[in-house]
Amino acid sequence: MNDSLRVQLRPSRALASALAIGHLLALVAAVTGLPREAASLVVLGLVLSLLHHLRLALHRSALAIARLDFSSDGRFAVADPAGAWLPAELRHSAVPAGWLAVLTVRDHAGRSRTTVILPDAADPEAFRRLRVWLKWRMTPLPNGRDGANGRAQG
Repeated sequence: MNDSLRVQLRPSRALASALAIGHLLALVAAVTGLPREAASLVVLGLVLSLLHHLRLALHRSALAIARLDFSSDGRFAVADPAGAWLPAELRHSAVPAGWLAVLTVRDHAGRSRTTVILPDAADPEAFRRLRVWLKWRMTPLPNGRDGANGRAQG
């Protein structure tokens, strides 16, 4: 039995739409009643934030995570949209909800990245297996080792 999981992620239009709506609502809320100069700075910041996050959601950034590879021996790796695999560490802040999965990973360079995975970003069976893997592998094992990456907790 193969006790590993590899998940191919697609660009998520649902996530891109949610980001656009959220940024638009933040924009409306933030600029209401602000002086023109302050409103201009808020608009600029929100537009730059939206562009950055849209590039991640649509896999147009080298920082986007396009593939996940979990092995039964605790190794974990991510691939960027160009296909380059990087060893990484899955952080304990993973959230395997029924309609989304949120992962925070630290790559070999020490950068932390959070990825939101919605159902449209993966094959339905792979998405289900990812959520199950995160739910059961993220729980501490009885011997005090971390189920996600095999490291001793402490």
